[in-house]
Amino acid sequence: MNASAITRTSHSRGFALSIALLTLAAACLFFGGGLTIPITGDKGLGLPSANTWIPSGTLNFICALAGTAVTVIIMLLLNKVHNVMRSMTSVYIAFFCMMQLATPELMTQFYTGTVLAIVVPLCMLLIFGCYRNPGTTRIVFLNSLLLSFFTASQYCFIFYIPAMLAGFAQMGIFNRRTLAATFMGLLTPWIILLGFGIIHPSDLHLPEFVSILSIANIEDMLIMLIAIGFTAVLTLGCYIFMLLRTIAYNARARAINGSFLVVTLITIFAMCIDFHNMISYVPMLNFCAAMEVTHFFSVHRAEKSFIAIFSLFTVYAVLFACQTII
Repeated sequence: MNASAITRTSHSRGFALSIALLTLAAACLFFGGGLTIPITGDKGLGLPSANTWIPSGTLNFICALAGTAVTVIIMLLLNKVHNVMRSMTSVYIAFFCMMQLATPELMTQFYTGTVLAIVVPLCMLLIFGCYRNPGTTRIVFLNSLLLSFFTASQYCFIFYIPAMLAGFAQMGIFNRRTLAATFMGLLTPWIILLGFGIIHPSDLHLPEFVSILSIANIEDMLIMLIAIGFTAVLTLGCYIFMLLRTIAYNARARAINGSFLVVTLITIFAMCIDFHNMISYVPMLNFCAAMEVTHFFSVHRAEKSFIAIFSLFTVYAVLFACQTII
């Protein structure tokens, strides 16, 4: 098999599925070895945070993997419906799975990060379908409602409300009706929660700032930070190298890429200023990174580009191995 054939194979759905299955096996190995450290503390504002929804154990692990699978499905829909990659490739699935595996303690348990990486991409999927269609106020309302509702369980969702508004502007639907629908969507969950007695004013509280970084040993903490930092730098690097290429896209493609950029920058910014809650943003960072890195490789599909792809996979595999062996 020559270099071109290997590169084509690396972009195939069969290859992506193979990597996903290997990732699943590795996650089972990590969880089965009892290496997962449960995330503690209730970081909700009115409702319990997601790490308290399901007791620690096998069910929690299964739900975590199911959450990762749902994110992958949304990624597939984004590319199928909106042609985000502008080419035939499925390597973003492999990248996302490997990036998730680089922080196995987070991948193997259900927590806010799992939910965040479902809700925000789902909102993006809905927003992209509103391009220059200002009459889609129901979608605007639904997006605002979702983010506002989950804010009750974890404050990190607040950071993505500005990203949503920026997305409306980039899709050409930002107007007074959009602002009104956004305001109503943000207000509605709290009216329902308080009005129906699901939560009481006395239930509103400040989140507990308990970080897994204070629980994990120093080696795991350093490796986790290296994995997060490497992914963030890799993502920003791909955006910079793709800047001139995306300028030549049509208006709709530029709007979609601009929305991804805003979400990525907000995610990295939130991780920096909300350091104690950094782990909640990791799956979302992996989502943004997988999409952008794949976008880079789908455009720069050189004959031997598979070497760079496999090299990145190796880096993430080594990061996983270090956390499993040490």
